[in-house]
Amino acid sequence: MDLAAANPNVVLRPGGGGGAAIVVLAFPYDPHLVAAVRQIPNRRFDWEQREWWAPVDDWAGAYVAEVLRRFPELSTSLEVDAWLEGIEHRWIGRVTTRRYDGRGWLVLQTRAGTVPVPLLAGSVELGDGLLLAPITVAAANELREQRSARLDAGAERCLVAVEIGDDPPPARLVLGDGVDGLRLRLEVLWDPEVGVAFGALPGIGGGSTALLDPWVVPALDAFVGLHEVEVTPDAADHLGRLRAEHDEATAAVRGSRATHADPIPEVAAVLGGELQPFQWAAVRYALDARRTFLADEQGLGKTVEALATLEADAAYPAVVVCPASLKLNWEREAAKWLPHRSVAVVGGRGVRPPEADLVILNYEIVAAHREELGRRGLRAVVIDESHYCKNPKAKRTQAVRRLAASVRGDGLRLALTGTPVLNHADELIAQLRAIGRLTDFGSGSRFSRQFHGDDSVERLHWHLRRRCFVRRLKKDVLPQLPAKRQVVVP
Repeated sequence: MDLAAANPNVVLRPGGGGGAAIVVLAFPYDPHLVAAVRQIPNRRFDWEQREWWAPVDDWAGAYVAEVLRRFPELSTSLEVDAWLEGIEHRWIGRVTTRRYDGRGWLVLQTRAGTVPVPLLAGSVELGDGLLLAPITVAAANELREQRSARLDAGAERCLVAVEIGDDPPPARLVLGDGVDGLRLRLEVLWDPEVGVAFGALPGIGGGSTALLDPWVVPALDAFVGLHEVEVTPDAADHLGRLRAEHDEATAAVRGSRATHADPIPEVAAVLGGELQPFQWAAVRYALDARRTFLADEQGLGKTVEALATLEADAAYPAVVVCPASLKLNWEREAAKWLPHRSVAVVGGRGVRPPEADLVILNYEIVAAHREELGRRGLRAVVIDESHYCKNPKAKRTQAVRRLAASVRGDGLRLALTGTPVLNHADELIAQLRAIGRLTDFGSGSRFSRQFHGDDSVERLHWHLRRRCFVRRLKKDVLPQLPAKRQVVVP
């Protein structure tokens, strides 16, 4: 009686459902052997049969051959021997790109076999198994013949470029379509460092795409020039439009930072005091923007700027909405700076607001008086400490928004706050809606999508400044003041 021959540890089988062939490895458990098999690309473990398998291709074969070399006790079938013998005559490797000596090269990393002779022409050996081959038509033709050559995206783009007769650039800026609309996308060809530099640009956040946002134009222009990036025609058209939009916005951004402006003579003549040059700059900005934030740092006189703006525009009747603790301050400042105007302070819900040029009331009672005030043909509304309206679901926010909506179309809507964004950009949505500026950004959801992630605060401030935001710091306009003063109050 003859003993049945033991089954080989490594065999080839047809794939399930008539698919491609698979290589199967079955063996008693050995942690070192299992660790080696786990390196085979696309390997799987069949829990029912207690065996490993992987698709039959050159890359899997190279790893299987390595496993057999390390563990010679594994037996193989004749089909496996023939398969692995055929692989030995082919080159198996990865192809990437890099900059070397000032120009682009293909990087050949051999996994098995020998590099084809046509790829050795003009090559440079760096060690560690790396071989640099020039990016030529001959190299492209040879690599297309090597079915086991795995090219990354940059190498593939380089081959396509030389195949159509182009000289591949280090990288290319193209127009792409993402889930949130069109974007500028960087395609790296032979200089991966350009991709790293692109990801470090403001507003990119480490990725490979940039929003179609005029704020990114200066950094993007400098990047393209420094790294010799090719810009495709579609991308160039959109970049040109962004550049024109950026140039147009520059004057408005500069005005929102202005620290000096001449007084308005007819207004200065009736005010009960003298405004500083930076305060006149805020008045002039608000007169142009009409619906805007006065967001100077605390202590720079936003109240006075708002009162002077109302007078310069003759925007009466006007309403001031403020926290209850600030009503007396507004009454006092209005009496000082606008002594010729009538001022009324509303003290509760049950009384009718007096007729006056300037009516002052607190947030808690706006809902009770909104309709009455709205019927008076308001020419202006001033929302002091406007971050009180950051919650769109709050009743006071909704009441203030409806009151502001009753202001005549050419009237003033001024939001005063030293802290417009407390935690995140979404807090501005309700405030922008109250002053009638949210439509400049599309919608609330679009605003949220546009201003999130790294550099979003800086980018948001730029877009606000180009439309409806004036803010200066004490260090910019009153450098003689200390940053902080400490006073002991017994």
